[in-house]
Amino acid sequence: MSRSRPILMLTAVWALSGCTDVGLYKIGEGAGTGPDRVDLEGSVCVPLATGEAFPVRVLFAVEGGDNIDRTVVGQVTAALQDLGSRFSEPYIKFELMAYHTVATGIQASYVDAAQLQTATMKYSSYQEAGPISLRAPLRLARSLLSGDMQTGCKGTVGRTRYLVVLVFSDADTSCANPAFNAGIEGKCSAMPDPAQCSACELSAVTGALKSLEDQYRAGEVSIQPIYVRTTADPTASAQGAAIARQGGTQLIETDPGNLKAALNAINYASLQRALVLKQFFAFNRNAVARSGKVLVDSDGDGMPDDDEADAGTDSIAPDSDSDGLMDGVELHMGLKPQPGNVDVINGCNPFLDTDFDRLNDCEERVLGTNPCVADTDGDGIPDLVELLANTNPLIPEDLNDQDRDGYSNIGEVKQHTDALSADIGFRAEHGYGYAITDGTPTPDGRACYDFKVTNVGLVYTIERPNENFPSLKIPAGTNDIYFYLQVGHESDPRGTGIGSLFIQQVRFIPPDKKKPKGIIKVTPDDFVLGF
Repeated sequence: MSRSRPILMLTAVWALSGCTDVGLYKIGEGAGTGPDRVDLEGSVCVPLATGEAFPVRVLFAVEGGDNIDRTVVGQVTAALQDLGSRFSEPYIKFELMAYHTVATGIQASYVDAAQLQTATMKYSSYQEAGPISLRAPLRLARSLLSGDMQTGCKGTVGRTRYLVVLVFSDADTSCANPAFNAGIEGKCSAMPDPAQCSACELSAVTGALKSLEDQYRAGEVSIQPIYVRTTADPTASAQGAAIARQGGTQLIETDPGNLKAALNAINYASLQRALVLKQFFAFNRNAVARSGKVLVDSDGDGMPDDDEADAGTDSIAPDSDSDGLMDGVELHMGLKPQPGNVDVINGCNPFLDTDFDRLNDCEERVLGTNPCVADTDGDGIPDLVELLANTNPLIPEDLNDQDRDGYSNIGEVKQHTDALSADIGFRAEHGYGYAITDGTPTPDGRACYDFKVTNVGLVYTIERPNENFPSLKIPAGTNDIYFYLQVGHESDPRGTGIGSLFIQQVRFIPPDKKKPKGIIKVTPDDFVLGF
């Protein structure tokens, strides 16, 4: 069974490994020399947070029902209809909620712009009487967002911007109507003034909504209140300001005639938080470091060629028995990768690689890794690399030093040494070296970094088939060197990040032929955003 995999795509979702928060570091000296080594240098930039890789989820919570100015209702309907016509891109989806005393979700989930336009007609006919509660929509918003975060792909949630737009015309009266609002914060209910109590409670509820960002490691959660004045009310304005402070925004005040313009002026773009470098490393997929030696893995399946010969598997076919499981995966999990030993893994598709980490969904099921997240354990090293490096993709290892040689397992992976043996002498000769410094930002303000990677070891591989182009062969001596870029939020040392991948092929023919020759130059355009 052949498996078609994208050549240059890797999922963007890796948790941060704490390599740096200031954007520069130096690891190793890369002291080795010789024709079987290659150096690379260039620059790389934080990816542009836009398009399908960076989804946006917008929840409109709009006051409606009895005694609401019909001009406001008409303006809200017109504004949402207009927004629906503006955003036809698949990366942005909407949800609509109406509220008065209680909050009601008009849709069961986030929908596209066309369905939003349909839902607005239901809002215009929404009827409910009773005291106004701004607390109710904020509480329901927390439930809806947390539901989406829990059921969604962890990787997607990690790069999603969630925006709650709360449109209101009246002050909250939750504290004056406790029968409709059970569970108000004790410190708030103890306040003698109901208006102060409401501001306190709205701050608490908004803070709980905002906290979902950290709880589920979402890309961003923000709450934007819009106060639509029919008659100016200082209490309503103060409550809106309290919500804005906790929600990470500024209160917008407008009148019914300008509501459409106010809604249209909101920034509905993807992630707004600045992203910085969190991890950058190279990995030669065809070279295996083991007990102070470099072994050849021609097909990059995690089994060195010599081991494949001993085991009776094919050293130029990653899946010797054609059952959809890479030989290295089967060996790692105690299965039999030899031809004729077909393992059927129910409930998965071996042709699907949901997180684009080059482990298909069946391989992830066998390994126990998350098929939706390229770095299941969140230690900064993608699952595929952990498999190939013989570290554990299920347990964070940035602080673990399994061979007790003074270097963490993650540090060994980055230097391409063996995390299971104290190979200090080998590291001095063969360890990869890195130097990364802040570079010139892009014109649109994204951070860039200059790097040099030295002493990347090369091996002489066997000529092998090309999975993407069956009529062609990959020449002997070809090494696939992967460069992983991981970025994330500056304030979050281990939160979910976004990354890109670049693969450089280098051909080495012993004793001294190498192509391309000299230091290989790399540009930001060489890196392909994963998603």
